[in-house]
Parts: sequence; structure tokens; C-alpha cells
Amino acid sequence: MRIYREYFKGQNAIVLENDFLRVVILPKVGGKIASIYEKNKDFELLFQNKETTYKVPKLYDSFEKFDAAGFDDAFPTIDQCEVKYEDKTIVYPDHGEIWTASFEESIEDNRVILTYLSEILPYKYVKAIELKEHEIEVSYHIENLGHEQFPYIWAAHYLVNCHKDMQLIMPSNVEQVVNVQNSTKLGEVESIHNYPITKTLSGEEYDLSKVLEENAKHTEKFYTKLKVNEGLCGIYYPHKDVTYKLKYNKEVLPYIGFWVTEGGFRGDYNCALEPCNGYYDSILIAKKHKKLEYLQSKSKVEFAIKIELK
Repeated sequence: MRIYREYFKGQNAIVLENDFLRVVILPKVGGKIASIYEKNKDFELLFQNKETTYKVPKLYDSFEKFDAAGFDDAFPTIDQCEVKYEDKTIVYPDHGEIWTASFEESIEDNRVILTYLSEILPYKYVKAIELKEHEIEVSYHIENLGHEQFPYIWAAHYLVNCHKDMQLIMPSNVEQVVNVQNSTKLGEVESIHNYPITKTLSGEEYDLSKVLEENAKHTEKFYTKLKVNEGLCGIYYPHKDVTYKLKYNKEVLPYIGFWVTEGGFRGDYNCALEPCNGYYDSILIAKKHKKLEYLQSKSKVEFAIKIELK
């Protein structure tokens, strides 16, 4: 396994590479994983920035005005919202703070260590990335350095390429999902649908474990209705006979969101399986559903996600 530096789409990058995978990390662009390439099957998993260079976002920038590509972390929210902290109103940015963060970096024991101190709250955010065989392990350490608790959502915002033949892999207890955006097929927000096969508003059979064609000009977002019974989800791509899996602690990340754009958002054709700790998208909605967590004063949350591609 090698770790080296290169220039990737206008940014300084750290690359982890072995006989199977090549992984590109951009420390100054939110600590983003920008590429996971399976060498033996000539397969790029991650949706790529359509521009030749990355624009570097600033705190409170709008997520949709930037690349919307690769693997980002959404923390401490997905939707912009306001919270009270130490008698002040704090605005949680669109898609959280981390995607705009400029991380300090180090390489220790064959791991890339990325560290960031928040500009909006007293927390430290550390992620360590390690490559082993067919697997990337991303370990998270988030610590509240302040004197009060604060509410948070952590969600994997992991955008991967779509292919018309792909098949979602979900935990075995996922039998219903909750639609969380107005949809021409799934209807109103918070309507409940069977998974994987449901009916559209017009009564047609609709397989939620598959995606539409690239030119469908459609988007969907839904969440698992219940807490998952296993920390595992993924996608099988038959055209390359390659399987992408996320493996993690279901007690820390008990819900899964799924976002897909089939040409409906900026013409993009991508999707994201989003293991998360809160349900769903914003602090206010998660609080309403009583599915919101708080990071207590002087405490930390630690977890890892294993990204397998083979």
C-alpha cells in the first residue's frame, strides 16, 4: 500500500493506493473522498465533479452551487436550520459545516488523519482514513469541547454513479420507507411506501431498489421507516460485476436515507445511500419525530464506516 500526494482537479490531494483500489482525498475541500477507483474492474464508484477544477466552498455557501460529487460528511445537519446554544442563535449551514471545512492533515501509521476545529460551535472533528485490501475504513471522532450539549445529525453524503441495471442492497428488515420530498411518483412528504415494490400515484408498479434511466428528469429521497437490524447497505453493479458495501455500527447510525437524481437535479445521474443517526434531514424535523441526538458537554462520539468495493 502506498500513500502519496498529487494534484487532483486543481486541488492538493492525498492518494492511498494498493493492488485493488486507488482512493483520492481532498483535505482542503471538506476532507472529501473525491475518487474510489477499482483497478482490476476499471470502475470509478464515485460521482465525479463535472468541472475540470474544484471550487473551494466557504462556510454558509449553498451546497447545490458547488460540485455535489464524491463522499462528503453532513454534520451537524443536512438542511440549514437554527438552534439555540448558550442563549445564542446558531445557524447550522446547508448540508452542515464539514463539507466546507479546511482540514489539517497528517499521515500516521499508513492512515490519513484529518482534523478540524469548528467555526460555529466548540467541537473538534477528526476523521482517519485507512486502506486495507478491498476496503477503506473511515474512523470518526467528534468531540464537544464546550460547556453545553448541542443537537446534531450526522449523515454520510456519499454520492456514487448510477447505472440503469444497478440494484440496491438494504438491511433485511427494511420493508417500508418514508418519502421525504414531494414526488410525482411517491406523492406527498411523509407518505409511507412498501419496499422494494410499491405503487406510484398512477397505480404503476415501482421498484425502489432500482433506478430510472438517466434522462428521466426525476429525483427521489426516502428513509427507512424503522431502525435497521444490521449496519449494512450497498449497491450491486451487474455491468461490471462489482459490489459496493457500507458496513458500520447500527447502534450509532440506525437509519438509512436514499437520494437519487435521474437527470432531475442539474442533469446529474447519481445516488447516495446515507446511513445517519437522526431522522430526518434537519434538527427541527428530527426533534419533532423524537429521533434527535445531542452531543453532551465534554463528551465524544466515535464510530467507523467500512467502504468495500470488489
